[in-house]
Amino acid sequence: MKSCEELRDGGKVAIVGAGPAGTMLARLLQTQGFSVKVFERDASPTARSQGGSLDLRKNAGQRAMKQAGLMEEFRRLSRSDAKAFKMLDSRGKPHPAGEAGTHEEAGPEIDRGDLRQMLLGSLAPDTIAWGHAVNDVLPEADGRWRIEFKDQAPVTADLVVGADGVGSRVRRGLTPVRPRYTGMTMLAGVIRKELWRGSELSDLLGEGSVMFADHHQTIFVQRCSRDLILLYYSMVVAEDWPAVQGFALDDSKAVLNAITAAYHDWSPELLTMLTQVDGNFHRWPLSVMPPDHRWETRPGLAMVGDSSHAMPPFTGKGVNLALLDSLELADGLVANPAAEVTEVVKKCEARMQERTRNEISECLEVGRHIYGLEIDFSKP
Repeated sequence: MKSCEELRDGGKVAIVGAGPAGTMLARLLQTQGFSVKVFERDASPTARSQGGSLDLRKNAGQRAMKQAGLMEEFRRLSRSDAKAFKMLDSRGKPHPAGEAGTHEEAGPEIDRGDLRQMLLGSLAPDTIAWGHAVNDVLPEADGRWRIEFKDQAPVTADLVVGADGVGSRVRRGLTPVRPRYTGMTMLAGVIRKELWRGSELSDLLGEGSVMFADHHQTIFVQRCSRDLILLYYSMVVAEDWPAVQGFALDDSKAVLNAITAAYHDWSPELLTMLTQVDGNFHRWPLSVMPPDHRWETRPGLAMVGDSSHAMPPFTGKGVNLALLDSLELADGLVANPAAEVTEVVKKCEARMQERTRNEISECLEVGRHIYGLEIDFSKP
């Protein structure tokens, strides 16, 4: 396997996935002279909605932003007042598990779409190959890896990094273990535009977020930039819902009926306020990797973010951990020019595995407490 210096001076790095982890890693490596190409299955940057906002924390996401030279732009796009948080019950009363206030560890919020555009804009032209859905990643005789795509010609690289999320194709080259469906799916919807400001919900929400929690269920409400208000409903359903019940996600009436039925014991007045959506829903099945998951390092192959440690968003740390993974991998490759790439990757994986064991365990404990989720990883 090449040394880190050889990888920088004549090798090729291929990153699968143009989410936060993949684009941050590409940015960090490009600024240090590495040849990087990112392969993304989406047809374009605007092919699908990127979801709501997230906070970047000082010891993780913000560290990566600073190292990438993007801190000034992050400050311009993020919102510190969005850290405000309330936790209420199913009647809209203060929840015994939390009070109105600000999360001590939370950082400024930035919309996922804004974060993606910022990272994409920081890359060299033509870094991203759009419309490249990966079929498989296979070893070559010379120690490199060949990435095979659904409708594109294959490419080879000296180092392939999987940043391709829960359904990672790169992960299969490192481990047969896959994320386990938790039994819960989140449905994301948008409050009707005329209610973004001046409505009862808008006044209750303020500039931050509110979690309504009761009966092992939640409805999370979040104000994003440009006044957009997003809702996330927690639904205990089959992984292939709603198809298993005979209707499609674009059948807004059927979806709203399912939501109303799932929250039937909540305050009718509150539920009416929390179902004034524009009719478009996005489905987000929640999956998790086993906390103690380990894998053997393979030369020329690595993974970061949800590819290696998928977890539900119960603690709000997912993107921060993903950005920290990318920061540590880039730092390792840059700071150890004489070291073999495999040894650098191995050390990064060991730190990541230890860190995420604790984070996933904490996440699962929140899932037990708030949602009553019990996941037995010993069963297939």
